[in-house]
Amino acid sequence: MSLLPIFQWLVHAPEFAWVRDSKWGFAVVEMVHLLALAALGGAVLLADLGVLGVGLRRRDVGRDLSPLFVWSLTVMVISGALLIAAEPMKCYYHPAFRLKMVLLAIAVLFAFTVRRRAIESKVAAVSSLSLWLSVGLAGRAIGFF
Repeated sequence: MSLLPIFQWLVHAPEFAWVRDSKWGFAVVEMVHLLALAALGGAVLLADLGVLGVGLRRRDVGRDLSPLFVWSLTVMVISGALLIAAEPMKCYYHPAFRLKMVLLAIAVLFAFTVRRRAIESKVAAVSSLSLWLSVGLAGRAIGFF
């Protein structure tokens, strides 16, 4: 199943004209996306570095930060979808975008399965940090290529 028809529809969808065509729409959505990224990154760093013995070492830090992680991930997904709606064809054909989506799916799946069960695992913490860093780097690459 190709997603091309959805991306082609987004090019002219009037529901997203405010992001696509306005002077500030894209910038405001991107700002929200980056703020949510900072919150998510902070939650991941605090939880995973704590497991690795760096920073906060309380066992329940990951559980305490779980609501922040979920909310920031939710905001990132919504704002990310709006960013896609602003430049759908660029995203559809961009290899870094495709890589980011695959890595994001893996990171989210990992976070809600393996990472939740292996709270004190150093391997899970390193894997989590690596996955989320990869998602961020792939996202950043979208703007450069």
